[in-house]
Amino acid sequence: MNNIGTMNENQIVVRHESEGGKTPTTRDESQDVSTITKTIKGRGPSKGVKVAKPMFLEYNVYNVPDGQWSHEYGKQVGSCATRININVPLYPKVDEQIKKGFWEETKLMFHITDDSNHSREKYFHSCVAKRFSCFKSKLVRRWITMKEKKLKNQTNKMPWDVYNHITEDDWKTFVKHYFLPESLLRSEKARKSASCNKNPHRTGQKGYNRKRLDWIKDGRLPPDAALPISSSSSVNSSVTSNVNRVRKYRSKEWILAHQVQNKEGKWEIDPNDTEVVEIATKALEYIAEEEKGNLSFEQGEDALTKAIGKKDHRGRVKGTGGMVGIKKAFGPCIRHSRSDHGEASSENYESIRASVKKEFEGELEKRVEKRVAEALQKQLSTLLKTGQLNSISTPIPDDLHLNDSARVDLDVSATRTTRHILVPQPHELKVRRSHSFLT
Repeated sequence: MNNIGTMNENQIVVRHESEGGKTPTTRDESQDVSTITKTIKGRGPSKGVKVAKPMFLEYNVYNVPDGQWSHEYGKQVGSCATRININVPLYPKVDEQIKKGFWEETKLMFHITDDSNHSREKYFHSCVAKRFSCFKSKLVRRWITMKEKKLKNQTNKMPWDVYNHITEDDWKTFVKHYFLPESLLRSEKARKSASCNKNPHRTGQKGYNRKRLDWIKDGRLPPDAALPISSSSSVNSSVTSNVNRVRKYRSKEWILAHQVQNKEGKWEIDPNDTEVVEIATKALEYIAEEEKGNLSFEQGEDALTKAIGKKDHRGRVKGTGGMVGIKKAFGPCIRHSRSDHGEASSENYESIRASVKKEFEGELEKRVEKRVAEALQKQLSTLLKTGQLNSISTPIPDDLHLNDSARVDLDVSATRTTRHILVPQPHELKVRRSHSFLT
């Protein structure tokens, strides 16, 4: 920490260039400097893991690889991705035995113990899938669409000359499949999805986890901003202890991840990136207000959430390095049980229940009355048509009121008798006639 504080700006510039993959130089070594940086800029084929001593991978509180061997773990992920034939459309289509072999090999290499819900294995496969997809995209950009420049040592070479696992026949098949309608449609869909990724971070290959260590070393973050890590042989990690850390440092880490070095060697957000500048400014203001006690946030929110103007995706929380859900970052949501609402809730429930029941019964009664009246009128009309009744007075459905003693009197002038027709109960649709004759 003391050495970093005494470095001059030129030394800082050179050191960060070294981190980005360039060879550090002095002012006396001005010859061929531009040639050197252009030659080794970018990434070539992965060299794979080449470490002689045992590696014990560590995991942070998110159950994501961290610590000393995380970089070698990334190399192993790349090595697995390059062993997949480029003509396999998607990683889920890879044979399950092959994927299982990748994981078992990685476990032995880094002394990893499976956790109860297999989240470490799932994370590994998601990393391999992403690396495999990115590798195929790079092949397309460099050798088919030519949207990306090749490395200087790849200018006059074909993919099978650069990558040992690709054959000439594989490449011909790959190009043929790329121009199929379904492949072009999938590519267009992927481009649209990528365009939705606004304000991407500037952490490069290191990502948040490894960059966080740099920020702490540079003094841009305090030591307590570091994520707690545990041995890969330990399968228990507490998320609760990290919730306060996320609320305190996530917004600041997001701002640091969007900073670039200016000509003076200082880190700042690109002034031309106005949207990021606006978000960062608001976030810092909200952080200051929260520290003063003038502002508070709901569960799952912080200064960054308020500055952006919308909540995080439930499965991907910004500023955490990806693959971290909202429960892992902010803790589980607090839910109130029924007992928390007391007796008032029970009374309210009974009131609503009685109201719904009354409304339902009233509606049912109206429908039954209408159906009974229609059926009664239909049967009486049939009696008139058949000549069984010469004159009849039928009730109008709207004026019909049903009860246990209701009757309809029918005057039959031809026989000079009066017949009494009993109106049936709501569930009965038959007409009953009384056969008592009056003289």
